[in-house]
Amino acid sequence: MEFEWIRENMETEQIIAAKPTQVSVETEAALPGGLREEARVYYADATAVVNGGEMTGSRATADGRVTFHVLYAQGDLSNVRALEASADFSQAMPLKEDYGQLAAVRLQPRATVQHVSAKAFNGRLLLQAILNLTAEASLPRTVSFIRDAAEAPEIQKSSQVVAVQRTVGEGEAQNLFREEFELSDVLKITDTLFASAEAQVEDILGGADGKAVVTGSVTIDAYHTADLPGRPLVYTRHTFPYEQQVALSGTLGTALAAQTTVRDVAVLSQETEDGGRLMRAEIQLATAIRAVEDQEISTLRDAFTTEGDALELQARQVVFRSGTVNETAAESGRAVMVLPEDSPRMKTPLLAFIRPVLVSAERQKDKLAVDGVLDMTLIYQAEDGGAPVSVRQEEAFHTVFSTQALPDDSLSLTVAQVEPSAVTSDRAELKYILRLHADGVRKGETALVVDAAAAPAQEVGKGIVLYFLQPGETTWDLAKRYRVPLGEIARLNPNLPDSPAAGTPVIAYKR
Repeated sequence: MEFEWIRENMETEQIIAAKPTQVSVETEAALPGGLREEARVYYADATAVVNGGEMTGSRATADGRVTFHVLYAQGDLSNVRALEASADFSQAMPLKEDYGQLAAVRLQPRATVQHVSAKAFNGRLLLQAILNLTAEASLPRTVSFIRDAAEAPEIQKSSQVVAVQRTVGEGEAQNLFREEFELSDVLKITDTLFASAEAQVEDILGGADGKAVVTGSVTIDAYHTADLPGRPLVYTRHTFPYEQQVALSGTLGTALAAQTTVRDVAVLSQETEDGGRLMRAEIQLATAIRAVEDQEISTLRDAFTTEGDALELQARQVVFRSGTVNETAAESGRAVMVLPEDSPRMKTPLLAFIRPVLVSAERQKDKLAVDGVLDMTLIYQAEDGGAPVSVRQEEAFHTVFSTQALPDDSLSLTVAQVEPSAVTSDRAELKYILRLHADGVRKGETALVVDAAAAPAQEVGKGIVLYFLQPGETTWDLAKRYRVPLGEIARLNPNLPDSPAAGTPVIAYKR
């Protein structure tokens, strides 16, 4: 018996991921003063930028740079200064699974800073950053399958629809933005030390020319020295819009996702001719766009014959990309810092910094519960005056976000708008906004019929059968067992529901 099969190809992606890996990046920087001068570190920060990477064989490699910013004083401890240093890194990461010998594929590595330390020693700063590295890649795959069978009276067919998503276009762009901001005369700013920045994507517009335009905003937190009584350090917040055009190597697809990161930020301030003060900022932004195509593919799920030879179907289990998550959620929070017993009494909080470290995440219905540690630094002015005082503490946190993200997604946390206030002379409250950034791929899995052939059929007795469905069985399973058409079962059981429960009696008639 010959049957005609209609074949088709499914274009999908295999997601390859590396195991999260920690790497320590260290460097040194010389202090400008003398070796014998006392030096004090008030705060140390670091940002990590991945410049590239590759994935071959059983491992992935990420290359990048860490930039350190340190607030310190030397000699005159009331004169706070800023120092910048950088260090390159290259780290190999084992893959989560053994994928065999893979050809080089496009890698998307990410780096988040987990911990930063700075120590003054013999006229030098010893700097260390602990990074958490992750990486993933999409490897295109083509799977040939049987979509349908040509109509024949002896064949019963069951079909399924598979929702598949694949990447059809990608692009990256980097631009340098220069902005100017007037600083308030009330703050009496004397110098700008350093700044941090964060970019938010607000809209993505696709054009017919294969290019997309990403618009959003950048928020800059700048830290300054000031000539205010009792407030030698102040900070200001500034926001400006940005627009980046990205050329795609492919098509626009049915949906676009974009992510903009700040690769570098540099600031300086100077007096203007009219006696005011102006801050100039240079921010380098990198925007990555992915275009995806959503498709619904109809495939043959199962088939059998009601007479003649039987069918032997060969199925292959296929894992495919079914969706993408790229979103940001935010929740407000507050933490209390209790000064150590030997610390000077606090008069005025000056600056506060928080670095969140993600420890675990758990899905709770339609929310994601996140646990972690807040690495907090508070710089304050003591009651007896003198040089500023710095206190660093860690505190556990638990926050629940309204998001579609899953624990296995690429998750990162940032903190914005840290506002310190004194509760008592030995206690400060830090209010903040905690942001969760999630980037992930949704996977589907199904059995695709990849081949079919005729085979000798087992004899099925003729007559009427009353059969009670077993757990997990359907009327399709019953029809296939007795090689009778589904329409015949429906005719003999007119009141049978679409999804009958286990134990339901069903009449089948093999003529």
